[in-house]
Amino acid sequence: MKKLFLITNDKISGKKNKYTSNNDLDNIISCLNDDYNLQLICRKSSKKFEYLIDEKFNFCKILDIKEKKINIFMISITPYNFFCLLKLILLRKKLKGFVFLRSDGFLEYKIRYGIFGYFLYFLMFCVIKKRLKILSVSKKFKHVNVKKTLHPSELTSSWLKKKKLTKRFKADFLYLGRFKKEKGVDYLIDIFKKNFYKFKLKVVGTEKRYIKKEYYSKNINFIGPINNQKKLIELYDTSKIFILPSYTEGFPKVISESLARLRPVIIFKEIKHVLNNRKGIFVCKRDIKNINKIINFILNNYKNIEKMISKNKLYTKNNFKRELLNSIQNEFTN
Repeated sequence: MKKLFLITNDKISGKKNKYTSNNDLDNIISCLNDDYNLQLICRKSSKKFEYLIDEKFNFCKILDIKEKKINIFMISITPYNFFCLLKLILLRKKLKGFVFLRSDGFLEYKIRYGIFGYFLYFLMFCVIKKRLKILSVSKKFKHVNVKKTLHPSELTSSWLKKKKLTKRFKADFLYLGRFKKEKGVDYLIDIFKKNFYKFKLKVVGTEKRYIKKEYYSKNINFIGPINNQKKLIELYDTSKIFILPSYTEGFPKVISESLARLRPVIIFKEIKHVLNNRKGIFVCKRDIKNINKIINFILNNYKNIEKMISKNKLYTKNNFKRELLNSIQNEFTN
């Protein structure tokens, strides 16, 4: 079995059982594990993260790599990944492989760090692009030119089982995701405190110690990270509408998860490229009147929207695995 060196910025913790701060990593490892001997180059941490990695892999230090020719799969462009690549270049390794872009790094870094962030990402992008081929979840990202895109998904048969009718909803709206600036969570909480205080909002995915005091409101319930599929499915089933306030996204799995449970999704115009011909996703302007208009439309036509969503053909984990393997195998067999 061929070795494949997986470079990721995600942190790993634990001795016997391995945990990560991002469950996308476990999904990618599970898709590649049957075909490659995975050597993981990553950051270790003493903190116990919430997402268990079920798959087997080997940790690897760059200085311990004896091979002169190595196959690489890099997950996203980050300073850590960039310096890993520089080390390999300085060690005169012959590199072949891919960098997998899960989001628009140019826009993300600009939102987080301003114009400096944009130029930092541009520098890293130019260097990495010369060494590795690009795989992306979207053709809309800046400076990215790809013929085919990948559609990350963790949907299994459990997600696609026929949904039981929910008589009582525990929340009107659900947000599930990280508390990053580009995710627009500040905006979401602000409008629900000031304008949509009659609706209940569940915010899931971040430990309570990171939540600012000014976020708290009677109509907003904060829940920490959930790594249990059954509980996640229940969250979607007991919420009326999923709302994603992000300013930038790649191919967010939360939209697929919501649609799999027949839940309408509200997004904003900055990420309208994620529609991908799927029914049940509603695009808003960042305008209270427009948001209110779309909410009322969804609530007044809920059953019809559910039927419309049920006709979607959603990407599953098996689809993603086939796409990923088909995209990289030719490069690594030559």
